[in-house]
Amino acid sequence: GAKTLNNETLEINYPVVEYPSKISSLNFDKTPLISGLLKGIKGQYLILDVGVLNIRKFGSYNITLTY
Repeated sequence: GAKTLNNETLEINYPVVEYPSKISSLNFDKTPLISGLLKGIKGQYLILDVGVLNIRKFGSYNITLTY
């Protein structure tokens, strides 16, 4: 079964500060390390200053976010 890694809940309220003028998709398979400034969250998409990441596509990946 599933194992709880951390009992802490983190609530994120993040408005979209800026939409990209040109959408560039980011992909962990092609670029394992993605670094950028979070500009907003829209549905399943993280909008970064370097591109857009469809987070649902990588649901089974183990990632580390730093802020």
